[in-house]
Amino acid sequence: MARTQQERREDTRARLLAATIECLVEHGYAWTTRQLVQDRAGVSRGALLHHFATKEALLVAAVSHVADGQIDAVRTGATDGAASEAELLHSVMSGPLFLAGLELWQAARTEPALRAALLPAERRVGGAVRELLDELFPGSRVGRVEVDGLLALYRGLALTSVLRADAERDRQVVERWVDRVMR
Repeated sequence: MARTQQERREDTRARLLAATIECLVEHGYAWTTRQLVQDRAGVSRGALLHHFATKEALLVAAVSHVADGQIDAVRTGATDGAASEAELLHSVMSGPLFLAGLELWQAARTEPALRAALLPAERRVGGAVRELLDELFPGSRVGRVEVDGLLALYRGLALTSVLRADAERDRQVVERWVDRVMR
């Protein structure tokens, strides 16, 4: 059965977004070029430009797309009750998306166009994290300070993991945060 034009467009966009995340994680922001993403996704220059006119638009869309998927997965995990709250939080705040997001945050410090494009996406992700915390910890009062604290905690853990990989310590830190802040 032949795919529709819409299905082909969605497939091309998904391949571009996945390739962007992979390139950010493997090569960092500075070495992630549209050509590298295009080659990895196996698409033409025209297809890339049709979906994403600028590098900033491509990068922000990739992070937003994967963030949505991770948040959905965590909500499913919370509903299933298969993991602890700390494990669920860790799953949404780690891995390739998180590393790619850190690359973009660092680059946004000196790139005004990227910063302007990244701000709305980060606000949306922050709102989704707040909703997730409300679901995981019903009855607690989750405000902006709690969400900002959680995001800062995870960003700090991710940055320090470059020089120190201690998953058990990270788990303990997150569990302590959950016990002190959310219970």
